Amino acid sequence: MKEEEILSAGIDIGTSTTQLVFSRMLLQNTGGFGRIPQIKVISKDVFYRSKVYFTPLLSRDEIDGEKVHDIIDGEYKKAGIKASDLSTGAVIITGESSRKKNAEDVVKAISGIAGDFVVATAGADLESVLAGKGSGAAQLSKDTGSIVANLDIGGGTSNICFFENGHMLDTACLDIGGRLVQIQDGFLTYVAPKIRWLADKMKLDIREGKRAEERGLRTLTDAMAEILAQSVGINGISETQQDLLEHMKANHLISCRKKPEILTFSGGVAACFGEEEDVFRYGDIGILLAQAIRKNPSFQSADVRNARETMRATVIGAGNYSMDISGSTIEYTADLFPMKNIPVVRPLLERPEDIPDLDKSIYREMQLYMEKQSEDRQTAISMKGLKCPSFKQVQEIAEKIVSQYEKECREKQPLIVVFEEDIGKAVGQALGHRLKGKRDIICIDGIHCESGDFIDLGEPVASGTVIPAVVKTLIFNG
Repeated sequence: MKEEEILSAGIDIGTSTTQLVFSRMLLQNTGGFGRIPQIKVISKDVFYRSKVYFTPLLSRDEIDGEKVHDIIDGEYKKAGIKASDLSTGAVIITGESSRKKNAEDVVKAISGIAGDFVVATAGADLESVLAGKGSGAAQLSKDTGSIVANLDIGGGTSNICFFENGHMLDTACLDIGGRLVQIQDGFLTYVAPKIRWLADKMKLDIREGKRAEERGLRTLTDAMAEILAQSVGINGISETQQDLLEHMKANHLISCRKKPEILTFSGGVAACFGEEEDVFRYGDIGILLAQAIRKNPSFQSADVRNARETMRATVIGAGNYSMDISGSTIEYTADLFPMKNIPVVRPLLERPEDIPDLDKSIYREMQLYMEKQSEDRQTAISMKGLKCPSFKQVQEIAEKIVSQYEKECREKQPLIVVFEEDIGKAVGQALGHRLKGKRDIICIDGIHCESGDFIDLGEPVASGTVIPAVVKTLIFNG
């Protein structure tokens, strides 16, 4: 196959800023003549970067969806891109913005102008991974063989991701950011609840309506920087520090028990590392926090490297790294795509001994999911699968899947199966033989997703041999 070009969009609506990028990806068959196709993304190039806008708000609790729509629409026109030109991408509402009461409605509206497969995703875990990849930390861990931690510090949250050999090890998110204290005309106009709590613990009089005193705010941002240092496990943590970490976490803390050997920083605060004068120029504590991080003894003693991207790390991650490509030995019925926001269940299938109870495992997972969702909603079954199953094992797997899916899901609902191992076509054909056209089938491989994830499946590319997929770890979890 010749190289095939697809276009991707990344849109990030953050606590402080809104921006987008367009990327060009080249697909190529790297399998060689006469061999099974191996379609891979061989290059990614960001060819358009929007200006950085302040995220428009109607109030402290509500995003101005109409203005966000106008920003996105205007940038599409400047770039000369139509929604129909795009094959993949992601709209990410990040940080504090993901907790606004109309966040999901805004993203749905944007998806309408952004493209049929530009998908709405959010969640601190996914944001951490995308920022880490967009910053270059994932690649740095691969290049150096070291454990690399990226801290993406934005306006409302700090997203942390550990990478080893290019793969995500663990994530965390803390309610620490540059816009959590806001200043106008020399007075504090907003202090976020957790920051008020931290200030009270430190016996600092930092409240809305008080004069913005640099000395007190420096003491506060020094403490915020130390909490960030403790969160990545650079030094030992006392009981008091652990209590602070627990209170400041947004979702969960790092639990992988590995220490980073290299650190990188991205996000709007990292973009302020060189700023020294007029510390309140942005009307917040972002510059003070940046200075506190740079002067923090724990960070000064660590191996800190420059990130490839700072301000644009998350949006580039959304545009370039949100998508996976399925394996090419797959089976599917045409005219089903694109499919968005399909919830995933993951029964156990990793060893031959798991096959006899596969139907029971599917039942348990489906029941757990169906407790929270309507019974007629489409579901995808994700499994690791067996590396080299025999013909008999493939038939047994297909039989177990069909028998249980028929019991659990309404008629005419497509059967969607996602394997990690390279067995999509073999199992897909066995499924088709049993269903005899009663249901459409999508059976793909080369994709990892867990129970509770959501998956989007795009229009087949590379002459129909592979399917682009976006796996979303959390959606609007705030």
